[in-house]
Amino acid sequence: MFSMRGFRKKRQRASALLLGLLLSLQALAVFPALHALVHPDAGDADHECAVTLFSHGQVDASTAAPAVFRAPASLIFSQSPPKIIFVSADIRLLPSRGPPASPAVA
Repeated sequence: MFSMRGFRKKRQRASALLLGLLLSLQALAVFPALHALVHPDAGDADHECAVTLFSHGQVDASTAAPAVFRAPASLIFSQSPPKIIFVSADIRLLPSRGPPASPAVA
């Protein structure tokens, strides 16, 4: 049975966990000594982890605005009735498909 109270508690726990992870990631990025406690090779030039990527701003986030489709006014304000086009070919069964098979009787 689905409980709204249980869902809210799980959602709050998950959001608290994610917030805690983000704050710890920021703390490790700001304090190099704290990062060195976690990774002994944190001072190396070729060291790459989530903390160094975050501190250098190399996070994968969307920066582009979503595309908005705007219909031309001729499509919106049309005085002519819509045209109905009938297809003259029978396309119920594709050429590569056969009729449905009857179920096997045991």
